[in-house]
Amino acid sequence: MRPTITISFLLFTFLMSCTTPREAFDNQDYEKAFQLALASLNKDKGGREEKRILQQSLEEMLEREGAESRRSADSDDPEDWKSALSINNRLQDRVKQARAFLPDSFREELYTLAQQAQWLRKRLYGHYFEQGRDGLGRAVSTGLKEYAQQAHGAFTKARQYAELPAPQLDSLTNQALKRGIVYYVVETDALFEISYNWEIEQIFGRLEDQSGGFLRVVVNEPLKNADCALTIRFGSMEADIQEDTGDQDFNREIIVDYEIVTDTAGNETRVPVYDVVEGNATIITRTKTVEWEAEAAIDALTPNCNLSSQGFSATTRSVAREARTSGDERAIPEEYLDAPSEGFREEDDMVEDLLQDLYEQVVRAYF
Repeated sequence: MRPTITISFLLFTFLMSCTTPREAFDNQDYEKAFQLALASLNKDKGGREEKRILQQSLEEMLEREGAESRRSADSDDPEDWKSALSINNRLQDRVKQARAFLPDSFREELYTLAQQAQWLRKRLYGHYFEQGRDGLGRAVSTGLKEYAQQAHGAFTKARQYAELPAPQLDSLTNQALKRGIVYYVVETDALFEISYNWEIEQIFGRLEDQSGGFLRVVVNEPLKNADCALTIRFGSMEADIQEDTGDQDFNREIIVDYEIVTDTAGNETRVPVYDVVEGNATIITRTKTVEWEAEAAIDALTPNCNLSSQGFSATTRSVAREARTSGDERAIPEEYLDAPSEGFREEDDMVEDLLQDLYEQVVRAYF
């Protein structure tokens, strides 16, 4: 990406350097003409011509973009009002930049733009404020927390356009937040594996960390006015061990003795005597597979609970290896003779892996 960015930047710089404010203005690129003239003036390189281009290009932008802003403001769509306000703010920034070099110009335009922006902000505030009040009223009348959540979102948008401080808006926003919170009470049940209750509570107790926004979670504690009750029932762990055996035979020629051989000239020579020795290595591989299933049973205590029951399953494996040798060890490679036995992982570690897997599945399913 960096070479592309560099090339684009160099191209932009080249185009900027090859275009004067007047050329950009004559090409009806008024934003570019404005920026080029402003840059020259900021660097003390501009004179009357640059000020003239600055003024003329801004006049064109005020006419064209101002008309676009007014058309959007006349719409019935709040998104168009936002667009109108965005254009208005951009024009105000341009006017303020220009007035640094044209202090006697655009005073009236700046005042008009500010008045229009204030009107747009009030209109947007009123729209979202009423939208929030309507949602909050529905939450109160129906008891459905989704309306309160929508109301909170509307009040949050209204705050962007509010004249602060806004105590009424603050109060309604807090009411919407409180009414929109959904409460989960979670209970863990390990009837068949009671020896791991502590580990289960340690890991699944972290579900309380999922609390935030419009959700509150309590684990293995009583909770009044809960919306959803989740009972996570753990089945019994199932363990299975599969064994695989592999044999490998080895043979090797070795020196077992020396004999004296006398040649025809009477010279004696020691000559090695060879023999073939044989050995065997047996590699025993045991794979232990442990599976643990759990079911999340959902009890919808209020209409604000839209969860459904489902099952989960986690599996973990551990491999143990053992090398056994027989026959003449001189025929067997050292890698088999010196191979240490590898046992299964500790059961507590395997249980922790299973619980962590189940916990992450529950989080993905419900949070």
